[in-house]
Amino acid sequence: MVDLSDGTVVGHEALMRWNHPQRGLLRPGDFLEVAEASGIIEAIDWRIFKRACSLAAAREGSGYLSINVSPRHLLRSDFSERLLGLLGRTGLAPSRLLIEVTEGSLLNNPEQVRMLLQELQEHGVGVALDDFGTGYSSLSYLHTFPLRMLKIDRTFLEALDRQDNSAAVIDAVLSLARALRMEVVAEGIEAEEQRAALVALGCRYGQGYLFGHPEAVRQTPDAVPSDGQMA
Repeated sequence: MVDLSDGTVVGHEALMRWNHPQRGLLRPGDFLEVAEASGIIEAIDWRIFKRACSLAAAREGSGYLSINVSPRHLLRSDFSERLLGLLGRTGLAPSRLLIEVTEGSLLNNPEQVRMLLQELQEHGVGVALDDFGTGYSSLSYLHTFPLRMLKIDRTFLEALDRQDNSAAVIDAVLSLARALRMEVVAEGIEAEEQRAALVALGCRYGQGYLFGHPEAVRQTPDAVPSDGQMA
């Protein structure tokens, strides 16, 4: 995730891939539904959380770490305690962790979820609402739950160069976020024209193939040129 004005890297999102011995590299869409239904997603997630937090803690000054959290975790009363305990063991400062949740995950037992997220926020962990604009998009979420960031779904960016209302929607989201003192990250940026349009609208942060494709852990750069070409 980068600052769109100059390409400075501000954070990294941990993504899950399965290198299957017969089927090759699988994306979450190929196996996540089964993992969720079987309940094994929780064990998978904790393994990823531990590895990602350990790697991020070893790289001081590399911005924040963003992890996606399954709705199943938010229904467990001990999730915040376990996550904070993991941060303590790995040495990652809570202020450097951002958990991403979907709108759907806020619907089940919303009061319990609100209290859990509030506890994490009080310890410094940030919460981002992922894929904003594709679900119910209830404005009540924005003041009921302790959110630090909104992530604008890539579908709005895909239509930025056409004559439709995508730019107006993004502008409205940015204005709302500023009023609520939230950060905004635009997802799925693939072209320089999209980056320039977002900067013109006042969007500061973004991520997408323009700045780099998902890849195995390595020494990622502290900045990428604003034209999106990796050094």
